[in-house]
Amino acid sequence: MTVTMAFVDLLASYLSSLRSGNGPLLSAPLHWTILTNGGMDPHDCIILFLFEAQHSRPSLVAKIPRLPEDGRALQVEYERMTEVWGLLGDEAVFRIPRPIAMLNLEGQPALVLSYLPGESLLRASKRMVWEQPQQVYSLAVDAGKSLREVMDRIATPLAHGERVPTDFLQKVEKFRAMYSLTEREEGALQDLMGCLASLEGRATHKVLIQGDFWHGNMIRNSDHGRLMFVDWQYSHWATDVSLDVYLFLLAGALADTPQASVEDRARGAVEALVRWRPKIIPAYLQAFGKPAHYTLLPVRQGMLLCCVEKAVRASMDAGFDLTNDLIWRHYFSELLHLPEGNAFYDGLE
Repeated sequence: MTVTMAFVDLLASYLSSLRSGNGPLLSAPLHWTILTNGGMDPHDCIILFLFEAQHSRPSLVAKIPRLPEDGRALQVEYERMTEVWGLLGDEAVFRIPRPIAMLNLEGQPALVLSYLPGESLLRASKRMVWEQPQQVYSLAVDAGKSLREVMDRIATPLAHGERVPTDFLQKVEKFRAMYSLTEREEGALQDLMGCLASLEGRATHKVLIQGDFWHGNMIRNSDHGRLMFVDWQYSHWATDVSLDVYLFLLAGALADTPQASVEDRARGAVEALVRWRPKIIPAYLQAFGKPAHYTLLPVRQGMLLCCVEKAVRASMDAGFDLTNDLIWRHYFSELLHLPEGNAFYDGLE
């Protein structure tokens, strides 16, 4: 998509018509700043920041897909965020952007959200965060506590006989189809599926998990200092929360790894996890705590589940493969083949 002045004017006209209470939501005149997102990937969004009158801080953010057909993902994100906002109640303003509107203006979708003051942790300096163990420790504890607080507020009792659908079996089959697996890796998949089956029926609540819980989807709000979570297009109801809990650790370990081949990056990420094993990982898991009403896989199976999910997600959801998907296939292998005698998983809960 090319963001034309005509479209920007049309969007501004619509937003100017919105009202809050007895008056307009926004104060004219409106100004825009455009940020391209995701380099030149056609499946990413262009971000518009809207400024009111003489304000120096944006009031709203508009996410506009480069390809209009990708608007369905934004529609899902809007619907999920609306659900989350309602379930969080008064806590919502401290945890997620407010979903304002999902628009379709002359065939062009646009998701409008409130602006969050602060900087994405994805842009945080590697030197200031990932090369400082104490900073990683503090972030991990904060993320674990924050995730648990959000999940406990969102958790909803299951109706009698209700079963929450899951497509993870299809993802396992896709993983097998996309990658050549060893006998040991096949055995690990079978073990993972068996572990999931053993937990089935134990949950009394379902949770609207974020689905892509990693530091790149977090902003530390500069007004109140709390972590806020963005990008909810992969959110879905589940009775097991392993995807959110363990993805944070796996993605963080990748961020702690120098750029290299996918094989070397996966190996380096596992080495980072091993370095975090004595202090950071136990502190994160303790901060999250043991679920009371929903389930959580053991660490080994939970991390493998994340690798399967990430390795096939783009192919299944968008019909194309990303170069970085291959990292997760090798990550799966490296986690499974930690050196013999390595006690990485022992005692972690």
